[in-house]
Amino acid sequence: MRRIWLLGAVVALTACERPAEVSDSERCLTAEEAEAKIEACTVAAQNQSLTPEQRSVAFSTRGDAFDVAGDVTAALRDYASAIELDAENPAALLGRGRILLASGQLDAAEPVLRRAIELHQSGEANQLVGEILVRRGEFSEAITLFNTALSHEPRSARALAGRARAKQRLGDLDGAASDYDQAVRADSNLAEARAGRCWLDLNEERELERARQDAEAAVSADPRNVEGQLCLGVLQLREGEWGNAKTSFEAALAVESGNPIALFGRGVARRRSGDNDGTDDMNLARDFDGHIGQQFDDLGVRTY
Repeated sequence: MRRIWLLGAVVALTACERPAEVSDSERCLTAEEAEAKIEACTVAAQNQSLTPEQRSVAFSTRGDAFDVAGDVTAALRDYASAIELDAENPAALLGRGRILLASGQLDAAEPVLRRAIELHQSGEANQLVGEILVRRGEFSEAITLFNTALSHEPRSARALAGRARAKQRLGDLDGAASDYDQAVRADSNLAEARAGRCWLDLNEERELERARQDAEAAVSADPRNVEGQLCLGVLQLREGEWGNAKTSFEAALAVESGNPIALFGRGVARRRSGDNDGTDDMNLARDFDGHIGQQFDDLGVRTY
């Protein structure tokens, strides 16, 4: 969707240009490999004979290439340059908002993404704002945004998974299960969908074999997915796999050092395997959450 808009913008803006100028813009947009795209867009971005809008497109397109290549610092810099040249470049706003959200900067990401929605009603922008609202506990409004995102992209696995999580938190478990199933069918490697469905099945004590498969798929797709590691760790505790559970909880703690489920779960795994110092982990978890022991009891884990 983003690329179609960008190409349309360049066609409109370059209709009366000299051939060399058109060539710079077109090479930027049509290059396939990230390295080639970065090189071509650098030429276009530095071409002072292009309009500010065209150079803005070149910067945002190069930013997308840097983002795909994993260089988020360079991507953010390019998105900022694109917005400075054209404050109404929706691709730059969307890219900047996406990175800010991924880094946990919700307050910085939301106005950028809402501006992208105002300028260009993209499914992804609505989906990303929906994810922000889920994190803030504004589940009903989040569902509205996910619905809008799905009206643009009916098979968006991320929007389906986000809506499922919001429905789950509002107590609509059947609706959540349906959305998670659709999300997994749309993208079987989406860690958020797999981990979410794992927790739904685990909490409801249903399809636990599938829950284990979902947890393993989630952490395989994204080892830093905390919810997937936690769900896998709890299932491993239920099966008496103390060493594996300890590994799963430590993977979660590497991302969120104070996560009470990971701390308590690691403590249980250590104690049950003969390491009495695991009690230290359990007590630390209780400092974060006084009800953590009851939560593990409810999850069917024998803690002692």
